[in-house]
Amino acid sequence: MKAESRKLKPHAILWLHQYFSTPKGWGAVRTHALGRRLVQAGHAVDVVCGGGYDGSLKRTGYRPVAVDGMRVFVSGTAYRPHMGFARRIVSFLSFLVFALAFVVRRGRRYDVIIASSGPLTLALPALAGHGLYRKPFVFEVIDVWPDSAIAAGVLRNPALKWISFKLEALAYRHAAAVVTCSTGMTERVKRKLEHQGSVRPALLTIPNGCDLEQFVPDEARRRAMRQRLGVGEGDLVAIYAGAMGVSNAVGDLADAVARTAADGKVVWWFAGDGPEAETLRRVVRAGRGRWFGPLPREELVGLYLAADVNVVTFRSEPLFYENSPNKFFDGIAAGLPAVFNRTTWLEPWLAEYDCGLICGTETPGAWMAEALRDLAADGLRLQRMKRGARRLAEEVFNREEQAKRYLEVLESCLIRS
Repeated sequence: MKAESRKLKPHAILWLHQYFSTPKGWGAVRTHALGRRLVQAGHAVDVVCGGGYDGSLKRTGYRPVAVDGMRVFVSGTAYRPHMGFARRIVSFLSFLVFALAFVVRRGRRYDVIIASSGPLTLALPALAGHGLYRKPFVFEVIDVWPDSAIAAGVLRNPALKWISFKLEALAYRHAAAVVTCSTGMTERVKRKLEHQGSVRPALLTIPNGCDLEQFVPDEARRRAMRQRLGVGEGDLVAIYAGAMGVSNAVGDLADAVARTAADGKVVWWFAGDGPEAETLRRVVRAGRGRWFGPLPREELVGLYLAADVNVVTFRSEPLFYENSPNKFFDGIAAGLPAVFNRTTWLEPWLAEYDCGLICGTETPGAWMAEALRDLAADGLRLQRMKRGARRLAEEVFNREEQAKRYLEVLESCLIRS
């Protein structure tokens, strides 16, 4: 990164992301991880966020707090995954007002704006900065809104759908670049742009990445954590950490847990929250797992390092095949092979590095249970897959390389503007 920064003129970057979280919070740290690397490369990064996913971020309004070299402006907008539709809309609109006012008041001082979506409403302050001050902006697609909200059954109102698609088209039309988190998302956005027939922005994929310095496999730490949590010597620990909503197919998880209960060799750990969390709490109350709730990322690291297998589940919808699940990248950084309940765009890498299993049947719960039993019975294979997972993290999904790509994107936007 230092060598790279000498080639680039320092820039002032504004990053709009309602769900921004640091490792002290329980949200995804993509923006934090990339933002601090942009700072290390010599750039000034200001983040405007809600703070709902990170209890360490207290409301500051238009006065910044320093976070790893970045200046972070926190609106204090409430948001949690278990919120109903109406409360989410209120949260999105509340943060929109804050971010829009920020850009109108201060947008002139930045060289480039990054807007991370969802929610899709984050496109509006970026468009305002572009329209008022001619600032180029990067539209980062973390979730393909409104498609993902419609597929999850959250967005049903015809008028809101129409408005959402119009806003999405406007964002793509005026963005200097569009960055997505998976190849499938990139293809989806490409089709939308072709349908619009508008001038295409630069379009590329920068997937979620691995924090290799945080998730360092440590056998002594692993043994100590397992002993403290009462894990037997021959037990296989399967961890599910993250969102527990309609999109996450928690019913498949509950089915797999029930099917492995009689074996006594598969131990389940659950960390997260969401509207479907009660399904998994019932499993835990039946004595078939351990419930940790939403944990700060700093604490979650210890669980990942002590587990054996990382379980990733999502609904059977084409859109979710394109997901770039943070839990997967954290898992491989910790050296955990992944067990998927459905096919995924990550399949070629899982095969190349021999670090994952993907369900190919119509009964994912039963399949996952059998896959975990097989891994519990084959220690040599499990260790080989663990080594492959860490290698994949180091060689393909390294945050340092992704930050360099982001720098190239920002520089190209500024050259064209």
